[in-house]
Amino acid sequence: MTPLARMAYRRPVTKAEVVQLVDVARRANDTGFAADQAVQFSIQAMLVSPHFLFRIERDPKGQYGPISDLELATRLSYFLWSPMPDEELLSLAEANKLRKTGVLDQQIKRMLASPKSEALAENFAGQWLETRSLAAVKPDVLQFPIWSAALQEDMAAETRLFFDHMLRENRPVSEFVTADYSFLNARLARHYGIENVDGPGWIAASSTSI
Repeated sequence: MTPLARMAYRRPVTKAEVVQLVDVARRANDTGFAADQAVQFSIQAMLVSPHFLFRIERDPKGQYGPISDLELATRLSYFLWSPMPDEELLSLAEANKLRKTGVLDQQIKRMLASPKSEALAENFAGQWLETRSLAAVKPDVLQFPIWSAALQEDMAAETRLFFDHMLRENRPVSEFVTADYSFLNARLARHYGIENVDGPGWIAASSTSI
């Protein structure tokens, strides 16, 4: 129970907290539930705990001050990945090593290199660039007969792939405006009137290669 609660709460758990969770299972077992069902009750108690549901940050001794390494790890993980910190990030935070020279930069690079960082393009870019609102767009089908739900998703994917490329390749912010390339599949290329893009896969296409 301790390892699971540690990951769920994103910090070391106290003996008292573990005792409470174990007690939930014990009481369920005493009332006739099987052992695996009793454990499920403990997990449910963990998942409705404020320590799991909320990212709690405490000011040191009631004063303003820097967040702890554990709180920083949680912020970093939910921003870059969306889920909770993994074992490596959590262990560094527990040991108060996250702010040591070079460690934070190394962790950010590691996290951005992970496939889980696709969540940043999906969530942050989706909100910032408002691709989440595409579902509300209803073009006139007489003027745009090619429009479809699939094309709408392609447009969102194009933006997501471009943002993800900018992030992973560490491109300058100005390239959001000046870039002469984008990511296209055949359907989206047809909609844009661009030739020489075939197949369902996505390719990086520049104005010089099209």
